[in-house]
Amino acid sequence: MNIRVCLLLLGCCLLSGCDGRERIAIEVGQVQAMVELASTPEARRQGLMRRSELGEDQGMLMVYPYPEMLDIWMLNTLIPLDVGFFDAQGILINTVSMWPDGGRQIHTSLRPAIYALEMNMGWFERNGLKPGTQLKLPHPIQGR
Repeated sequence: MNIRVCLLLLGCCLLSGCDGRERIAIEVGQVQAMVELASTPEARRQGLMRRSELGEDQGMLMVYPYPEMLDIWMLNTLIPLDVGFFDAQGILINTVSMWPDGGRQIHTSLRPAIYALEMNMGWFERNGLKPGTQLKLPHPIQGR
């Protein structure tokens, strides 16, 4: 195979994911992460189901169409996660630690939120990210 074609395919996998999911680089405070984007109802429903691992600074950013009280659960999710809820200005409202439990417990934002960032459990604490921290996106993203 031509080296240019190989490099093009590799670049597509890194940015869009070989699984077809778009990935973007974000910052929370001064901490960088590479996240999968879930901006449609189908992508948000699928979430991180059936994953056995996440990279150290990898996760999923769920984007909703408008601010609302967000509910997140761990149906078919195999790894412990933290979720950070952010308002429409990208300000961290609160974080919640979530253990795999078959979707029995529902985790809710404390105020209306538009973004839910799922990362490995302990990520927010390890990085000193507390309520009030700013989420920075590479470009505006609209949830559907």
